[in-house]
Amino acid sequence: MVILQRDEIISKLRAWHQQALGSEEIWRWALQATSECATDDDVIKAVMEMLCAIPQDLWIEEDAQVMIDALSNPIDQSDLSINLLWNYPDIVDLAGRRRTLHDHPLYGPYCGD
Repeated sequence: MVILQRDEIISKLRAWHQQALGSEEIWRWALQATSECATDDDVIKAVMEMLCAIPQDLWIEEDAQVMIDALSNPIDQSDLSINLLWNYPDIVDLAGRRRTLHDHPLYGPYCGD
């Protein structure tokens, strides 16, 4: 089985953040990578879980930077990275995103109240 590496994920996240890769593309990549690859890295697991939930959790390109930051921390600071990812949704304006994305083909079905 292929092992997921931080550098590969960071590269995908940067492309998404710079809109060189669409939300649906990175979401589908994450679903496939998660089913075909393995990792012992808890930060990678947390980021991949977020990427696999892009449409329903309304993750957008700007959120990629937080994931990049978490993956860029040294492995011995994994607890800090996990805490960052765990707490990040608390500062996201989900109501605003639901209003903004309600007509988007990927996110729209998840924008109902």
